[in-house]
Amino acid sequence: MTIYNTDNKLMLVAHRGIAAYFPENTMSAFKAALVSDIDILEIDIHRTLDNHLVVIHDDSIDRTSNGSGKIKDMTLAALQQFDYGIIKDSKFEGATLPTLDEVIKLIRDYPQKLLIELKQPQNYPGIESELIDTLNAWGLPKDKVIVQSFNQKSIKKFFYMNEGYELGVLISKKKYWYKLPPFKSIAAYANYVNPNYALVTEKFLKSAHQYRLSVMPYTVNEHEQAKSLQELGVDGLISDDPNEIL
Repeated sequence: MTIYNTDNKLMLVAHRGIAAYFPENTMSAFKAALVSDIDILEIDIHRTLDNHLVVIHDDSIDRTSNGSGKIKDMTLAALQQFDYGIIKDSKFEGATLPTLDEVIKLIRDYPQKLLIELKQPQNYPGIESELIDTLNAWGLPKDKVIVQSFNQKSIKKFFYMNEGYELGVLISKKKYWYKLPPFKSIAAYANYVNPNYALVTEKFLKSAHQYRLSVMPYTVNEHEQAKSLQELGVDGLISDDPNEIL
């Protein structure tokens, strides 16, 4: 069951946790999100050199830590030597790089859904199966997890694995500024089409909803943006500050 506009409830999605106030994609950001009024926690995953799924947005640690290097070229032990909080503020010093296992262990005791973005899955052959194995090992209910990616081939792989998870396709401004996404073909394997907020128009929403695709734009951090999108009829908002934008 998707969140398609059956009850007009606007779903609030915490983008990388409460990233406005906490270091993005860290346990402190996730804990803050889960004790707030959000509906969905969004995270990003990559795979380490020694095949651990870790939660981080970029394919390197340069921007969000006091270290440098590509995730795929480093072991988990090497990655966890660096600090992922101090870049945001000295009061967050000591934050480590979370593993997907840590996040699943945390969220299973909360009511919110987990929205997992596969970052650059083309660089991690087999990551779709590895993610499914991890989710199944933890026994998370299928309806508690949504998997999304910009890579439509990767999401199709999930669909054909027939595991029962809800799936989403991210829509970039660069690719779809001058044309609508292929909603009909996306609806054959996905439940969500989540665009850059600048792409959302009445025509976009009408076309997506025609194929029963839910629409949750990213990354909505301004009050006026949020209100306009809500009035247009989006199904959810992905935000760094979801509890304050409305």
